[in-house]
Amino acid sequence: MPESPGAQASEGIGQFLRRERLERGITLEKLAEKTGLSRSYLSNVERDVNSPTINTLRTIVDALGTTLSRLFHAIDRERRVVTRPDDRVELTRAGVEGVRYALLNPKHGGKLDLMRLEVAPGASSGSNPHSHGGEEVGLLLSGELDYWVDGVHYRLQPGDCVSFDSSLPHRYSNPGDIPAVCVWAETTPAL
Repeated sequence: MPESPGAQASEGIGQFLRRERLERGITLEKLAEKTGLSRSYLSNVERDVNSPTINTLRTIVDALGTTLSRLFHAIDRERRVVTRPDDRVELTRAGVEGVRYALLNPKHGGKLDLMRLEVAPGASSGSNPHSHGGEEVGLLLSGELDYWVDGVHYRLQPGDCVSFDSSLPHRYSNPGDIPAVCVWAETTPAL
C-alpha cells in the first residue's frame, strides 16, 4: 500500500526534505542547481548520511519553498502552543565559531522563526555579508553587537532593535567583552 504524502510521526530531516522535493516535482539535479550544492551531497542529506548546517539547511528549505519551522514540526507532529526550553533546537553555522542559535519555536509550523542568538566576544557571522529572502527583526538583550545592513554600520546596545529586509546584505560581530545575546525573528520568503 503506498504511503500517504503527509509527514510520518518518526520522519527525520532527510525524509522531510525528500518528501517536500518529490511533492513539488523537483529532481535532485534541479535542487542542486537551485542551491549550489552537489547532487550527491543532497542525496546524502535526504538519506540522513550527512547532517546539514543551519545555513545549508536554510538554503535547501528556501529552494523547496518551505520553512525551518515546518521541517521541525514535521519531524515531531505534535503541535504545541508552548515550547519548553528542553524542546528548543540548537543550530550552528559552518565555519562560524562562537555563535550559537537556538530555534525557540521549532514545532509551530508557521511563517515566523524565533531564535535566541548568542555571539561570543570577538565572534562574528563572518567577514562576508549574507542575504536570503524574508524579513528579520532582532532585539539585543545584553552585550554589544556591531551590525551591518546594506553596507551601513550600526552599534547596538541592550534594548536596541534592528528590522530589515533579509535580501539586503547583512552581517554582525561582537566588539565587546561579554557575549551578545539577542532574540531574533525571521519570516519565510513569500513564494
